[in-house]
Amino acid sequence: MRSDDRRRQRQGAVRLLGGVPYPDPTTTLSLLPNAAIGEWLYEHRDRFAGHLLDVGCGNRPYASFYEPLVKEAVGVDATAGHGAAVLGFADRLPFADQTFDTVLCTEVLEHVGDAERAVDELLRVCRPGGHVLATVPYLYPTHEAPYDFHRFTHHGLHDLMVRHGFEVLSLEAKGGAGLLLAHFTVLAAIRATERLTAGLGRPDALATNRYLRACLWGPQEAFLRRRDARRPVRGTAELVSLGYMVVARRPRAVVDP
Repeated sequence: MRSDDRRRQRQGAVRLLGGVPYPDPTTTLSLLPNAAIGEWLYEHRDRFAGHLLDVGCGNRPYASFYEPLVKEAVGVDATAGHGAAVLGFADRLPFADQTFDTVLCTEVLEHVGDAERAVDELLRVCRPGGHVLATVPYLYPTHEAPYDFHRFTHHGLHDLMVRHGFEVLSLEAKGGAGLLLAHFTVLAAIRATERLTAGLGRPDALATNRYLRACLWGPQEAFLRRRDARRPVRGTAELVSLGYMVVARRPRAVVDP
């Protein structure tokens, strides 16, 4: 498969609110899943250091968040774009062993045919003592079709990381039943908006879209003001969630006495 056969449908650049990388409503209609990721990244900002690799970076939406925290950041993606400095696939990364202190891999593993090999690659390019921060969907619609291959429970994600040599330091959920229901309600509203504006002339469509987009943002932002989007993996979040987020460390080499 050639790299130009694929197109990442990534969100626009985030907006930093109190340092937290929240999705920007001017570029992203559905705010809730990426709000969970943004809150999680901010909570684990101390894991960002040294040389960072953003795997499956798309247009590098989180660059404004992580660049001040690291010495150097490199984006790699399967298709050319303004965010990717290097072309490559997650299951065969074009970098030498132990090159990076931090590896970020958000919403990528579900799009890799061989996710097992991809996690091996994350370990290979990570330095001993370095960290991998990865997010995956669970109860989430098909996206970036036809390159959408996997869904991961929290048990499956934990097992995947451990089997490939990582120490799991933290595992959290992208919300529980409340966030899941809210997100699917937003998706239904987006589809209705698209149908409503499809038959309008261009001036009316643009004006109506601006109004309807604001109607979509408002309830989501109110939801986020009332509660955190991320959740510990317990209660309903252990059973149903939009996805899961893991912080893992490559163990340091054991030195014989």
